[in-house]
Amino acid sequence: MHDIHIILKNSPGELASFGKVLGSNGIGLEGGGVFMVNNQSHAHFLVEDGEKAKNVLTEHGFEVKSVALPLIRKLKQEQPGELGAIAKALSDNGVNIIVQYSDHDNRLILVTDNAILAEKATIEWAV
Repeated sequence: MHDIHIILKNSPGELASFGKVLGSNGIGLEGGGVFMVNNQSHAHFLVEDGEKAKNVLTEHGFEVKSVALPLIRKLKQEQPGELGAIAKALSDNGVNIIVQYSDHDNRLILVTDNAILAEKATIEWAV
């Protein structure tokens, strides 16, 4: 799985176009979302093949900022405080969380500034 970061035009129909382009090229979304920052729409989505998604989107005029291998972890949903615990484990190891969202299987998707340390620090939550 890959996290793909796209800048979408801040206009009606842009997300529809994005979804249609991916769907018509056989690329499904496994989780993610769109967030407005300084009047700019940043989209982060989980896709199976990041390079394919990047190529398809670029060919159709979308601005792809990055493709990254995210850290995928499973929180114990019945245990309050799990997000705080995993965030603390990362923080204690000097790892910064850049992006956080959930996928369709209720797993935590994280893009960090240090994948190797993040992997080690969160082994307790490994899928």
